[in-house]
Amino acid sequence: MIKIRKHLQKDIPYRVKWLNNPEVNKFIGDEMGQKTNLKKEKEWFSNYLKAKNKKFFTICDSSKPIGFMGLSHISKSNKNADLFIAIGEDDYRGKGIGKIAIKWLINYGFKKLKLHKINLGVIEDNNHAIKVYRELGFIIEGKMKDEVFYKGKYRDFLSMAIFNSKK
Repeated sequence: MIKIRKHLQKDIPYRVKWLNNPEVNKFIGDEMGQKTNLKKEKEWFSNYLKAKNKKFFTICDSSKPIGFMGLSHISKSNKNADLFIAIGEDDYRGKGIGKIAIKWLINYGFKKLKLHKINLGVIEDNNHAIKVYRELGFIIEGKMKDEVFYKGKYRDFLSMAIFNSKK
């Protein structure tokens, strides 16, 4: 059973494991494929606790952490935020868990935070994610050509969004 909970300090070792997994980090981060360590993630968590414009969650199978997601750049004045998600455990990817988690996060953003719009960015090569985002109601708002350099090749980046139609 999929459960969503607040991201906790005890999740830091999972973050290190997942962010260092090539199957996870090939599509996320400021620099795709970058590596991290316990020290960097403890520092990240400390800064996160001080941030007022971010909400991070841990995705669990019952009580076992399997990924993380959240909203960043939350703007109360513009009523928008940026969504991100990573299913960190290899055995859980491609089973619909991300879709369940994103539905929960969209609901959280629109109902709890009263957002009007949720944005996300996705590498154009990430066909599976784009398909899921479209199924959930996200539309492509724009395309940035050659935005990301990864494994010797420039890749296009899509900007997608979903709007709260229940005002």
